[in-house]
Amino acid sequence: MWRRRLRRIGAGLLVAALLSVAAYFTIEPFRIGVQTLALVPELLDVGPKPLSFFSPTPERISTTYGAGQPERIDLYLPRDGAARHPAILLVLGVSPAPLDDPRVVRVATAIARLGLVVAVPESGALKADRLEPAEVGRVVEAFELTAGRLEVDPARVGIVGLSVGGSLGLLAAADPAIADRVGFVNAFGAYGDAASLLAEVATRRIVIGGEVRSWQPGAMTKRVYLGMVLDAIADPTERARVQGAIEPIISGSGPTESSFDLALAGSLSGDAAVVYRLVTTTDRAAAEAAIASFSEAWLERLVALSPVESAAGLRAPIFLMHDEADTAIPFSQLEPLAASIPRAALRRVTPFRLFDHVEPEGGLHPAALPEIWKLLWHLQDVLGQAL
Repeated sequence: MWRRRLRRIGAGLLVAALLSVAAYFTIEPFRIGVQTLALVPELLDVGPKPLSFFSPTPERISTTYGAGQPERIDLYLPRDGAARHPAILLVLGVSPAPLDDPRVVRVATAIARLGLVVAVPESGALKADRLEPAEVGRVVEAFELTAGRLEVDPARVGIVGLSVGGSLGLLAAADPAIADRVGFVNAFGAYGDAASLLAEVATRRIVIGGEVRSWQPGAMTKRVYLGMVLDAIADPTERARVQGAIEPIISGSGPTESSFDLALAGSLSGDAAVVYRLVTTTDRAAAEAAIASFSEAWLERLVALSPVESAAGLRAPIFLMHDEADTAIPFSQLEPLAASIPRAALRRVTPFRLFDHVEPEGGLHPAALPEIWKLLWHLQDVLGQAL
């Protein structure tokens, strides 16, 4: 009798396995769900990583992109025998990890194991902590190169951007040159409005749901911010004087009521005076007033770097992710960014309490399970669009 029962159990398991295999290849949501489950451990770098066992390691090649000053771009090509694949352009942020960094390689390799070509462009400006409007055009160039590869289906190329890379991805996706060809954008930890970000970093105050909260940026954000506001000052003498006054404020805990030096402020002119007023105030309204008095050229620069200003031009499905405790780009940027995106384009907005900006934090533990569940649902939607 027990042998008969074992045979029945074995037959049941075999049938279940065969049905699962059939479902994987014939039922799209089931297949996407399985792939999402396999991808998450790779992205979080925790636990067993099934993709490494069941999918061949993709081929990794380096080439260049960009017409003016060519820069490196790494391509991860699936080894699944298909002639053409969907693709993802993975755009990193300011002060990015090198393309050879194990974290970058791990993430790009894992995504490519799913059957996606992954392209990771390098940017000399971003490596030098410089955020310039020209970077949007560089992302467009990287997209064009990726879509033009023989291994890629040009009708299925999406953009995944991390941190500032998410903002650049949104800006590029709204560019008329590629707006109708971008398959989707997933922006993780992006900012929406460059002007409000300047005010938030300066005052160390953010607004979430109408409530003003204290916020302290991390060291990288302070460093990039200092370089960005100093770039607004053309005169080298005034720049040096302002830098000496504001660098301790920015690199420290922010301005206090005694930070403002009336005599120094009175000796400055133009954008130098604006920068000094901006960085030495604790009042959000005063910071916004200072920003509004920048020169026309600098106001245009801020507009060119703000996804909220070009969001009406987005045609692709848009997915947004942001961690609530982000110290690089404040969580307060998420709501106005989401509100600026056309309703027909915005597919999912997911807040998290799982990451250190855009990197996993804390590993697997019971308290993280609800956040991992949210991540699974978000990624399943993104992969459903990508694959």
